[in-house]
Amino acid sequence: MKFARQLIIASTALASTMGMAQAGGFQRGTADTDILYEPGTFSNRLSFTYVSPQRGFESINGVRGDYGTYTGSYQIPSAAIKFGGEAAACAGNYVESFAGEGDYRSLPGGAQPAQFPGGARVRDLEFKSNEWSATCRVSYTQDRMRFSLLGGLFVEDFEFNGTSLANRNISASLPASLSRTLGGLGASLLVPVALTADTDASNKPGYRIGAAFEIPEIALRAQVLYRSEVKHDDIAGTGTLAATGDAFVQLADGRRLSIPTAAAFLAGNGISVPSALISALPTTGTVLASGLPAYQNTATSPQSLNVNFQTGIAEGTLLLASFRWTDWSTNKAVVTTVAGISNVSPYNWDDGYTVSLGVGRAFNENVSGSISIGYDSGVSRGSETTYTDIYTLSGGVSLKNNKWAELRFGGLVGYWTGGSQSVSRGALFNATVGDDWVYAANASLKLNF
Repeated sequence: MKFARQLIIASTALASTMGMAQAGGFQRGTADTDILYEPGTFSNRLSFTYVSPQRGFESINGVRGDYGTYTGSYQIPSAAIKFGGEAAACAGNYVESFAGEGDYRSLPGGAQPAQFPGGARVRDLEFKSNEWSATCRVSYTQDRMRFSLLGGLFVEDFEFNGTSLANRNISASLPASLSRTLGGLGASLLVPVALTADTDASNKPGYRIGAAFEIPEIALRAQVLYRSEVKHDDIAGTGTLAATGDAFVQLADGRRLSIPTAAAFLAGNGISVPSALISALPTTGTVLASGLPAYQNTATSPQSLNVNFQTGIAEGTLLLASFRWTDWSTNKAVVTTVAGISNVSPYNWDDGYTVSLGVGRAFNENVSGSISIGYDSGVSRGSETTYTDIYTLSGGVSLKNNKWAELRFGGLVGYWTGGSQSVSRGALFNATVGDDWVYAANASLKLNF
């Protein structure tokens, strides 16, 4: 029994870090179903993870440079509460399940390159999904072995906001005679604008189902757990169109003239521009329209299959392994439409696979530690460069000073391999990324009664 007790202590440490290496794409956290196996009638766990991915472009359309990082650091909160005993238990969970963000303001022009001259350019985008779930375990014990069935339901929401930059042609708003004059010169009156969308979707249901086999004497547990996909097909909200600079005139040869310069140019050709008209033109910060209808195409939180395994291999020593498959190939592109103007962010991902292998060690009844290595298969296929292969090294420590409280701390370093995207493979522009790094840290508090 002491052997088994030490193994159980050791097994808790690695769980802090194994979840930090996610299966590509926009995966964030997963529901804490491990709490279903905690001893006692009542358990709860609060967890917080901080992740800092350091990804930036090395070249854009063949031009190398220091373009900074476009991936932002993020946090993953998680909470779980469990009631039950050996024969059956249920747990309620909250976790930020999927999220992503990109900030391209450090790129030339303050946004991604346009796919074609005059096209919209993504400046920044961010979305997230929160999951609230209930999962139950029903177990049957025979000959020191325990067989369990797991199942539950969850709901997941969706929020998105993003901004694209473009130049808006407002020549048609001029008096007819002046508009014809500009047209005759092959010139246009343009204003740089930011088109911002703020959308969300209602909660959508999903389910998870699985099974587990245990031999408690040697701390052996094998679990398979499936999570269904969720399709958010009612993403809608509002958009705002605002000027990011002063209006200007663009000539047929591509030259840009400020309004005073353009007015003087026209005056030299015998065309007078009223001063009242000039003062009425948009300037930086002018809101051109608000409350515009905005919506997105269907966003899919992909289905996934998780396999977790642990077993004792020596006194106070535990072997742990995990495998995850995620159906990222369902994600082709994000299409955001505001007032009839659409912006596309292509992905065209492959399925994702994550494997991890680790060892946990109980140093005494109160302290245990762990270390693991992992591999996260890249899902990028050339339409974007973010999610390439990642190799990880992680470690954790578990501190218990009594039977009802436990603190866990963990950290991870990931080596992010380089990659490329190209227009020929569906990208909006050609670009490369080099080898980068991912850093993560985790802390959690568990209470048992």
